[in-house]
Amino acid sequence: MVGFNDDPCVKEFGLSVSDRFEKVEARILEAPQLQYNIQADRRNIVMPMKGVWRPKSFLSCNKLTHWIILNLDRYTREDNLRHFEGEMQKMGRSLGMDIGPALSPYSMPSPTRNTNELMEFFKRMKNKVQLVVVVIPDKGDCYAKVKQVAELNIGILTQCVKARTMSRMNPATCSNILLKVNSKLNGVNHTLAPISRPKCLQRPVMIVGADVTHPSPDQTEIPSVAAVSASHDPKAFMYNVRIRLQPPRVEIIEDLENIMKEQLRFFYKSTNYKPERIIFFRDGVSEGQFAQVLNSELNAIRRACSSLDQEFKPKVTFLVVQKRHHTRFFPRDEDADGRNRNVPAGTVVDREITHPTEVDFYLVSHASIQGVSRPTKYRLLWNDDDDMTEDEIEEISYYLCHMFSRCTRSVSYPAPTYYAHLAAYRARVYLEGAKVKLSNLAMEQQRCAVVADIISGYPTTILCDITSQQTAVLKLILFILVFQSKSEAV
Repeated sequence: MVGFNDDPCVKEFGLSVSDRFEKVEARILEAPQLQYNIQADRRNIVMPMKGVWRPKSFLSCNKLTHWIILNLDRYTREDNLRHFEGEMQKMGRSLGMDIGPALSPYSMPSPTRNTNELMEFFKRMKNKVQLVVVVIPDKGDCYAKVKQVAELNIGILTQCVKARTMSRMNPATCSNILLKVNSKLNGVNHTLAPISRPKCLQRPVMIVGADVTHPSPDQTEIPSVAAVSASHDPKAFMYNVRIRLQPPRVEIIEDLENIMKEQLRFFYKSTNYKPERIIFFRDGVSEGQFAQVLNSELNAIRRACSSLDQEFKPKVTFLVVQKRHHTRFFPRDEDADGRNRNVPAGTVVDREITHPTEVDFYLVSHASIQGVSRPTKYRLLWNDDDDMTEDEIEEISYYLCHMFSRCTRSVSYPAPTYYAHLAAYRARVYLEGAKVKLSNLAMEQQRCAVVADIISGYPTTILCDITSQQTAVLKLILFILVFQSKSEAV
């Protein structure tokens, strides 16, 4: 026992901490049915079980007829590369993707400070291949150098695979790699089946995810990175990304108005429609910043819309997604799921421990692989659509967790927010090893700008890379434990 109740400070404030968990009611949302290529097989409608499903033939894909393997690891043998080529072709047939034989593998030393040889290779390959699979060492900064040269200097698609992964290549790993490759080539892995299409997706809607990542306290000369991803297809599977550098520790996305202008134009160019609704998922905001973020960023969205057309006023739903909290859910023994004995994927709690007047809820959308599942907390800051109920907001949030292109599992928070987080990370990769002038972030922004060939041709590229993947009103009694440090209790 921690003995909170024996602490003199706790006694002085007249507080006490119960030795029993709080019991609350929860519901389990039914997982959406996912559609793969039904022209290949009418049975290609998948129902996720416990947050996991097996991939079928991709909904749409482009042929990969010209590609090459570049080996930068001195310990990886050519027979491993040939084995990988064969696995790619075999798994491609299984997933409905036509993959031709690769060009002869090419090996070179891992680049150090001098990347000229790597740059020359990419230049030679740019107009010859659609994709370069790059085998990189398990340690070092080779990944950053490959991405900087390929995406900032040349404009060629790459897929990085660690040497350790290459040496242990198996069908499951190859399948995961093809999920990323197909998305990079503008394919669609899967989408929500028509029977599971939420009402809000039946009209033109743009789903947006936004995040700002900050440097650690000791990194005084590194800028914060703001990233915004936005859907540009009716299925809400394909996303376009915009990245901005801004002063360190600034949480507000300063250039959101211009970012949203670009995203709205891209949406219209891709669909020939203006979105009637914008659903905005904002990550990384603490409760003390809610009012500031809402006031600044909601107005920026509206200004972006009106600047394109004075009569263009889409309905905006603005939600904050929070993972940094101490709430955990523990089910009764008879309700526990999986070897880790967690609550089932789709568990939602929207009463008793939530805000008394505002709309917020906790959602466990994923099946935890290790340890106790951390629920994601959603807080609705603004909603122009009075017809959109809290149940519909919970449904679209949960369904979007199944739309992540890099794996066949529901993830812990909506795909657009996940993509924004990955995009911000990629921006840090672009800046790795470079001296950044905080006094001239506009110039630094230009220096880490992705080549136009990739932005226009493959807008989802930076989202898909890897280096090594009717509500069912079922009531559960959950045990909830809010972990608090001694100082927090006081």
